[in-house]
Amino acid sequence: MNLPRANAAPAALVLHDVAPETQARCEALLDALSPWITPRGPMPVTLLVVPRYHGADALSAYPAFRAWIDQRLLLGDEVVLHGYAHADDRPVSGLRDWVERRVYTVEGEFARLSTDEAIHLLSSGLQELSACGWQSSGFVAPAWLTSPGTRTALNMLGFDWFATRTGLFDLQGGHETAATSLVWSVRAAWRRQLSQIYNQRLLATLLHPSRQSVPIRLGLHPVDVDWPQAVAFWQQALARVLEQRSGTTKSGLVAWR
Repeated sequence: MNLPRANAAPAALVLHDVAPETQARCEALLDALSPWITPRGPMPVTLLVVPRYHGADALSAYPAFRAWIDQRLLLGDEVVLHGYAHADDRPVSGLRDWVERRVYTVEGEFARLSTDEAIHLLSSGLQELSACGWQSSGFVAPAWLTSPGTRTALNMLGFDWFATRTGLFDLQGGHETAATSLVWSVRAAWRRQLSQIYNQRLLATLLHPSRQSVPIRLGLHPVDVDWPQAVAFWQQALARVLEQRSGTTKSGLVAWR
């Protein structure tokens, strides 16, 4: 294994949709990547935790899940707030809105929220994390769809950063760092095939010497573990990334400059 380049931007491994309902898949996926992640490897994991996944009970009602997250934190991982219910049942308006919230994703919970609506959900989410003893300095909206009202609310509530599909926005410094996320869509066979092609090409681009100043994000979802081709890609991608880059959390990517 080569040593990471000293002047290269770091990389982050990000696990989306972490909740009691997805815990078994999350653990299986992390087990498949165990040679490279903490405690045996150099890569911590950013755990994007959903407080009320699809309307479930509060996280504090799940002691086994809480114990698992607490153990992950002791290993150097971080918790980041990831929406509230991760569900979008609001009506769509117009073709662009329909494509974004019914084709690209069906879970764009924060895509169209006003400032007041976003403050309510974000505050509720932070309270749920706090009840478990966890803090979150950043925010990742489901499918990265973050309305202007949500961005205002994040500022008002004192968050340090939020993520988009293509970058990380430092709310304290007022600047965005380009960091395109690799991510699979596995809902249909054609999506999996395109994901394989797209991510292989994107990874090759990001690992080119001319792009070493651009941070890398590996965005995994629990459902990826159901598809061997997705798991194999993440194993190969993580091994290749760590030959060139050091590992950090998502907050570490924001702090890196």
